[in-house]
Amino acid sequence: MKKKIQVLFIVGVLLVCILPLVKFNRVGTVSEKENRGLAVKPYLFVDNRLNQNFFSEYSNYLNDRFGGRNRLVTLNKFIQYNILHGAIYNEKAFKGKSEWWFYISSSDGNNLSDFYKRNLLNNDELKNFRTNIENTLNWCKTQNISCIFLIGPNKHSVYSEFYPFERPAGQTRADQLVSVLEDAGASYIFPRDILISKKSEIDVPLYYETDTHWNPLGAFVAYEQLLNMLKEMFPNQNFPEIQYDTKIEYSTTAGDILPMLGVENSKSTQPKLIPQGIMQDELYTYIKKDGVNGVHTKGADETAPRALVFRDSFFTALEPFVSPLFSETEYIWKKFSESDKEYVLEYKPDVIIFESVERHLPSICSGIK
Repeated sequence: MKKKIQVLFIVGVLLVCILPLVKFNRVGTVSEKENRGLAVKPYLFVDNRLNQNFFSEYSNYLNDRFGGRNRLVTLNKFIQYNILHGAIYNEKAFKGKSEWWFYISSSDGNNLSDFYKRNLLNNDELKNFRTNIENTLNWCKTQNISCIFLIGPNKHSVYSEFYPFERPAGQTRADQLVSVLEDAGASYIFPRDILISKKSEIDVPLYYETDTHWNPLGAFVAYEQLLNMLKEMFPNQNFPEIQYDTKIEYSTTAGDILPMLGVENSKSTQPKLIPQGIMQDELYTYIKKDGVNGVHTKGADETAPRALVFRDSFFTALEPFVSPLFSETEYIWKKFSESDKEYVLEYKPDVIIFESVERHLPSICSGIK
């Protein structure tokens, strides 16, 4: 009996050693559970020279591709989520309080640094930002184009209470930059404080719990401020006053943060705003609808102003509200730069909206002469 147990043990050990090699992932390129690329097989010689990083690169290659790795990643997240009380985090994101999830990638705005207010700008950086803003304003003025700067607050700027630690008091980087916009005489919208005040008025979140973005309710708060500003800029224009019904749905798999952490499920509130008594295609239609490659809409009122929007992903939730306001709206998924002036003159907008999420606000327009 003892001998049989020893044999079974040896066979088990051999299987554990062999199966990862038998199931080795040689062809995959992406880890969907971790939302990143897998390490590629390194070469011993690169450009006819010995690859000095060969062994470390080969170790990464083996670690990324051994058989059963995805199951172990899932098991690891299950243990963290259900046994270690939800302590889930990596270099891209982490789980906060009450099933709220936060994006922190240091290579994409570094929200963690912003939360701790360690990213304040020095005088030279603020001067550079001021120069870009003033040059943009002056150029738009010479072309008789109105312009608005719209800032989508970071999720943690509105819901800092769901971070696992307390946010320090004091000025934020956004406060610094908004002061520059104000001093330069720019028309701007930064709805952080009003979003914070709205939290106490309604029970539904204004940002997705499992995503980096605001939801339609949060975006609508910014839209209301934008509409009021447009009414002042174009006093003779009758902008449509559309009423919306709110429908609340829920998901356990939606959001861009869960895949970053290999988490399968977490509850997310999914509010929808539906126009009352009218279909969306009666308010505006799409000339082009290709996401990051370009969106172009046509409004119902041909006498309304013509708009150009330089935007990022935060404007996606605003598109259905903003598009009916203009005769045409073109959405360009990039920051405004000197090279865009030629197209602006070709398009001939009446107003330009420069939108940026807070974490990328310093580059909302750059290199403008």
